[in-house]
Amino acid sequence: MRSEGMSAHAVREEARAIRPSRAETAAAFRRFVAAHEHLRVLFVADTFDGGSSGGTISGLRFVRALRERHDVVVLATGGEPGPDRVVLPGLQAPIRAMRGNGFTLAFPRRATIDAAIATADVVHLQFPFWLSFAALASARRQGRPVVAAFHVQPENILRNVGLRSRRLSDATYRLWVNHLYNRADAVVCPTAFAEGLLRAHGLTTPSFVISNGVSPLIRRRSVSRDPRWGNDFVIFMVGRLAPEKRHDVMFEAIRRARHRDRIRLVIAGAGPRERDLRRRARALPCPVDFLGFVSDSTRLESLYNTADVLVHCSEVEIEGMAVLEAMSCGLPVLVADAPDSASGHFAAGPEFLFASGDPVSLAERIDHWAERPDALAAAREQVYRAAQSFSFETSVARLIDVYRRVVGAGRADAVHAAG
Repeated sequence: MRSEGMSAHAVREEARAIRPSRAETAAAFRRFVAAHEHLRVLFVADTFDGGSSGGTISGLRFVRALRERHDVVVLATGGEPGPDRVVLPGLQAPIRAMRGNGFTLAFPRRATIDAAIATADVVHLQFPFWLSFAALASARRQGRPVVAAFHVQPENILRNVGLRSRRLSDATYRLWVNHLYNRADAVVCPTAFAEGLLRAHGLTTPSFVISNGVSPLIRRRSVSRDPRWGNDFVIFMVGRLAPEKRHDVMFEAIRRARHRDRIRLVIAGAGPRERDLRRRARALPCPVDFLGFVSDSTRLESLYNTADVLVHCSEVEIEGMAVLEAMSCGLPVLVADAPDSASGHFAAGPEFLFASGDPVSLAERIDHWAERPDALAAAREQVYRAAQSFSFETSVARLIDVYRRVVGAGRADAVHAAG
């Protein structure tokens, strides 16, 4: 309190002494945001529904969950415009991989983007493409916090067009890191492996590891096995029918396996290589069932619960949603030990890993487990327990916490500057 004889200088000094620090102000506003948790989120994704990539499927799941407690507006191509969706025109490059994966790039319209961001508390960028760069620029002009997600590796793009170039891959990483991720307020990565990739290429923005999580619609349960399978050793594969998924390694491994006569291969997924893979499968010494893209979670859950193993040959994987889903049902997974893939980190042990791109190594693993049904059954409990730490509900809560952090920090900065 000011005394009668205090000078103006003394008053200023006292006010300066009792003024809360920048850190204290930021902490106070984070608590305010946590207490008033209703957020308005603008979710920016070129393709939101209709695509078959992990990034589009993950985005759809998270938005549905977020809408249970928050306002979420999607900015994307396709669909009908409405209160919760802003539609942009799309374009599809004349690339077979893009058409086959059902992915459409958005054509950014500045006025549309500016208007959508103006009402948002936080902007979420799902893909590192043209739309996200434009949305980031708009958010910066309007002072809106930005959370950028890492769901696409440069290798996903390059290998789909037949390129294997570390130089091009590194250049793409640097472009994304320098001009997108380092300009965001926070970055979310599905795995520590993914976070390490960005850090290795210069990421300095605060980052958070948030798994895509296991869909709450997929769980372990008792299901009757398809009677057509009989006593076959059923190998299940799930994922886009794209070059980096390496179905060719699986096909060649079957030819080399000693137990090829009792194998049945079941493939779920759609993509640019479907016609070619169906043609090549006709020459295999075992039945092959192509199911297409399985959107019915009940059917997918049934397959996870009744197959003998999931085989994941992918060379490029930022997490591996199919691997986590299989594990959540107690299905053992044989996974490629690939340098550009996170999936190998989920292997239940070295006996569940095979050398990436090596059909001989995979054939050995298939024969090993086909001959040990009791050990394979025992492994089911081990992988089921390991999957319990990847709860989808936990991932949603962590993402909301990141949103609150950047919103609270932004408000604290604004108040501190005004003070």
